[in-house]
Amino acid sequence: MYLHWLWTDRLEWIKKRYKSKSCLFCRIAKGDKRVKAYVLFNNKKTVVMLNLFPYNTGHLLVFPVRHVKSLDELSRDELTELSSRVKKSISLLKKALHPAGFNIGINIGEVASASIKHLHIHIVPRFKRDLGFMELTAETKVMPEPVERTYQRLKKYANILND
Repeated sequence: MYLHWLWTDRLEWIKKRYKSKSCLFCRIAKGDKRVKAYVLFNNKKTVVMLNLFPYNTGHLLVFPVRHVKSLDELSRDELTELSSRVKKSISLLKKALHPAGFNIGINIGEVASASIKHLHIHIVPRFKRDLGFMELTAETKVMPEPVERTYQRLKKYANILND
């Protein structure tokens, strides 16, 4: 079964994505103000941000600042840092959104749906009431609140991400 998604500004993102030759995540990590991003944490080693086109409310992306394409390119310290930030991100989501569970995943390589060639980990909170009328009858995912509002809710607890 395929779900349809309701988005009004995704085409704009797709068009922009192909215009820039530089890595989107590298630009976000460096604080490029021309890139719209809801960064919750950046300690110059790891970044935690909200996905602008989430699979679910509170969908976070965690990635190393250093541009790598795969886990095997990370040093032991970078892998430890990344794992620690994933763990703290889960704590943040539990505190702010109270999900019932999580999907956590990494897409490595284009055939694995890695549209951005910078290693990143998806943390997708799951809620008991993820499926409603629209999802079940119209095969359409309805996001219960705008990303901006979710960002403000998470930002209140972002200190959880600190060292």
